[in-house]
Amino acid sequence: MMHILSTALRLALRELRSGLQGFRIFLACLILGVSAIAVVGALSSALNTGIADEGRSLMGGDIEFSTLYDTPSSDQRSFIAAAGRVSKVATLRAMAAVPDQSSALVEVKVVDGAYPLYGKLQLKPEMPLSDALQRDASGRAGTVVETALLARLDVKVGDIVRVGTSDLVINAAIVREPDRISDGFVLGPRLMISTDALAPTGLSRPGSLINWRYRVALPQPANDTMVKQLVDQAGPLLQDQGWKVRSRENAAPGVRRFIDRLTFFLSLVGLTSLIVGGVGVANAVKAFLERRTKNIATLKCLGASARLVFWTYFMEVLIVATGGIIIGVLAGLATPPLAAALLSGLLPIPVSVGIEFWPVMRAALFGYLIVIAFAVWPLARAGRIPPSALFRDMLTSRIAWPGPASWLVIATALVCIFILTLTAFPDPRVTYGYAAGIVASFAILTGMARLMMWIAARTTRARSAVMRLAIANLHRPGTPTPSVVLSLGLGLTLFVSLALVDSNISKELRDNLPDRAPSFFFLDVHSSEADQFGKTLVQSGASTVSRAPMLRGRIVKVNGVPAGEVKVSADAAWALRGDRGITYSATAPEGGQLTEGEWWPADYSGKPLVSFSADIAEGVGLEIGDTVSVNVLGREITAEVANFRAVDWRSLQINFVMMFSPNTFAGAPHMFVVTAQADPARELDILNAVSRPYPTITSIRVRDALDAINSLMGKLITAIRGANAVTVLAGILVLGGALATGLSGRIYDAVVLKTYGATRSQLLRALVIEYALLGLATAGFAIIAGGLSAWAVITQILGLEWQFSGLIAIATALVALVVTVAAGLITTWSALRANPARVLRVD
Repeated sequence: MMHILSTALRLALRELRSGLQGFRIFLACLILGVSAIAVVGALSSALNTGIADEGRSLMGGDIEFSTLYDTPSSDQRSFIAAAGRVSKVATLRAMAAVPDQSSALVEVKVVDGAYPLYGKLQLKPEMPLSDALQRDASGRAGTVVETALLARLDVKVGDIVRVGTSDLVINAAIVREPDRISDGFVLGPRLMISTDALAPTGLSRPGSLINWRYRVALPQPANDTMVKQLVDQAGPLLQDQGWKVRSRENAAPGVRRFIDRLTFFLSLVGLTSLIVGGVGVANAVKAFLERRTKNIATLKCLGASARLVFWTYFMEVLIVATGGIIIGVLAGLATPPLAAALLSGLLPIPVSVGIEFWPVMRAALFGYLIVIAFAVWPLARAGRIPPSALFRDMLTSRIAWPGPASWLVIATALVCIFILTLTAFPDPRVTYGYAAGIVASFAILTGMARLMMWIAARTTRARSAVMRLAIANLHRPGTPTPSVVLSLGLGLTLFVSLALVDSNISKELRDNLPDRAPSFFFLDVHSSEADQFGKTLVQSGASTVSRAPMLRGRIVKVNGVPAGEVKVSADAAWALRGDRGITYSATAPEGGQLTEGEWWPADYSGKPLVSFSADIAEGVGLEIGDTVSVNVLGREITAEVANFRAVDWRSLQINFVMMFSPNTFAGAPHMFVVTAQADPARELDILNAVSRPYPTITSIRVRDALDAINSLMGKLITAIRGANAVTVLAGILVLGGALATGLSGRIYDAVVLKTYGATRSQLLRALVIEYALLGLATAGFAIIAGGLSAWAVITQILGLEWQFSGLIAIATALVALVVTVAAGLITTWSALRANPARVLRVD
C-alpha cells in the first residue's frame, strides 16, 4: 500500500506541473465556502473574546448588583460594601428640553464620585468627570451629554438644558463611555449627572422606573473563582430578594445573544454555500477527469491498477484543495486584526486581535470533508472503468458505480459533516432540520432531473428540428441535466429563501405599524396628575388616551421552582429574564380575549390572582391553578394563575405579560403608563403642550422608537443581503462547473451536426431552449422549497407574520432563466465555434 501511495504522490505532483487548468471553479467554490465559515466564526469568536477580556470595563466592575428600587436592607448594604470598592449608578429615561425650543428623550445616568471603577470616560474638552458635573456659580448642576443630543437639541457645550424640574449646564460632550454597552438597547442619547443632582430634577419619586446598580471592584488580583464565589454568596441575600446579580463574564448578555444568533444564521448560510460548492467540486472533478481520460487510459494500459489511478487523482485533488482551504483559513485568521483596525471606532465593543484557531480549523475541516464527500464518487468512477470504455467514454458515458470502500468513505465523510455541524450550532433541533432539508433537497432535485430526462426521452413529436435537438440534449448520453438541476436548484433555493426572509423583515419594519397604534407612550405619570394630564393630551390634539397602573417586578419562582431552573421555550425566555412591567385591573382589558379560565370579580378580595398572556404561559408551561412568585418593591408575592389572555404584541397598545387582581398591590406606590393617539401633524403640538407643565413625565414617541429599532434591524438585513450575495456567487460558480462537464461531448456533437448542415444559429437556439427549460424547472423547485424555508424562519424562529412575495418568485424565475442561459452559452461557446475539420481530424 505504501508503494502505491508513494507512486500516486509522484504522479500527482507530476500532473500538477501542467498548472491548475480545470481546477479554477473547484478552487473558487472551496475558497468561497471555507472563507465564509472561517470569517464569520473568527469574527464572532473575536467579538465574544473581546467582551470577555474587557468585561469589567464594559460592565463597570467585577460584579454588579442591581434593583429597581433603592431600598437595600442594612445587611445587603453591608454585604455589598464589604465586597470591595463600590460605585453606585442609576439609569432612567427622561426628557431633556431647551425651553420654548425643542425636547428629546434621553437616557440619564446618575453617577457617584467613584465612577468609573474601570475604563476611562473620554470627554471633549478633556477634564475630570467630577469637574464637569460640579455646580456653577449660580448653583446649577453640571452635565455631560453625547454629541447626538447636542445635534438633536441644537445646543453646544456651555448651554443650558432642563431635565425634569432642574436646569443643567452642559460642560462637556461624551466621546467614549466605557460601560455604555452594558445598558443594552437604548432609545435616546446619554445625559450624565451626579448623584446629588438627581433629587432636584423631581425624577426620583416613589414608583419611578429607576434601575439602581451597585458595581463592585474586588480587591486585586480578583480571579474568576473569587468572582464566582461572591456571586454564589449573593444568592440568598440578594438574588432571592429580587436583585439581579451579574459578573464581568456576563457583561453584555444581550449583545452576546445577538452575536450568537447572527453568527448562527451566517454560519448556516456559509455552510450551505460550501455544500452547494461541494456539487461544484464534484462537477469540477468530473470535468477534470474527462480531460484526463486518455491519460488514465494510458496508465491502465501500462498496468496501473484502479487503486493507483484513484489515489493519484485523489491526492491531486487533495493537494489543490489544501491550497484553497489555506486561503480560506488565512482569511479567517486575518479577520480579527483587520476588524479591530477598521471597526475600532464604529463598534461599541472591543474586538480581540488574537488568533482564533478553533473557528478557522472547523472551517478547514468542513472544507476537507466536503471535498472527500463529493470528489470520491467521480474519482472512484474513473478508477473502475476499463481502458476500452475510457477510450470510448466521450460517446458512451457509461456510469460506473463506486465500490463498497468508496461508499464507506463517502458515508463517513457525511457523518463527520453532520457531527461537526452539531458542534458548531447550539440547537440540535435546527441541525436535524437543516440536515433533513439538505438531504431532501438533494433527493428531490435528483429525482426531478431524472423525471425531466424521462419525459424528454418520450417527447419526440416536436415539429421544429431545433426544438427536437434541445429536448434530445436533455436526455442524451453525458447530458449535464442532473448536475445543472442539482447545482442551480440548491443555489436558487437558498437565494429565494434569503430574499423572502429579507422581504418579510423589511415589510415588517416598514408596513407593520398598526393603523390604531398610539403616537406616544408617557411613563412615570403620578396618580395625582394622571387625570389632568389626560385632559391636557385631549386638549392639545390627542384623539384617544388610555392609561394603566404600572409597576416593575421580576418572576423569581414558578410553582416554587427558581426562575433560573425553569425550562422554557426560546420565544418565552425573555419573560423570565430581568424585570417586567406588571399591572393590576378589576376588569378584563378591552379587546383582550380570554383563551382559558375566568376573570376575577370586580370586588375580588381573596388570595392574589394573576392573568398571563397565553403565548408566554405556553412557553413557560403554566396551567390554570399554578403559582407564580414575583418580586415587587423588594417583596416576594405569590399569585395563582387564574386565566390566560390572547395578547397581540404588535398592536403597540398597553399590554402586559402579567395582570394581577387589584388587591395584590393595595397601597403599593406606583406610576401610570399613558398612551395617546393623534394625527401625525399634531404630534409636535402634543409634545410641546406637556413638556413644560409636566417636566418629570417621560415622553416616548412611537415612531422615534421604531426608527431606532429599524436602524438595528437594518444592520441585520445588510448581513442577510451580504450572505445572499455569497450564495449567488457560489451558485454561479457551481453552475459553470456543471455546464463544463461533458464539454468535449458538446464540441463533438456540434461539429457532427455542422457537418450534416446545421448552422450556428440553429445550434444556438437549441442551446437557449435547453438551458431555458432547465432554468424554469429549477426555478419552480426553488420557489417552493425556498418559500417553505423562509416561512419556517419567519414564523417559527422570528415569530413574524408570513407573506409570500410574487415579485420575488417572478424575479427568481427570470434570474434562473437569464443566469442559466448566459452561463450555458458562455460555457459552450467553444462548441459553437469549433472547426469541424480540426476536431474530426483529431478524433
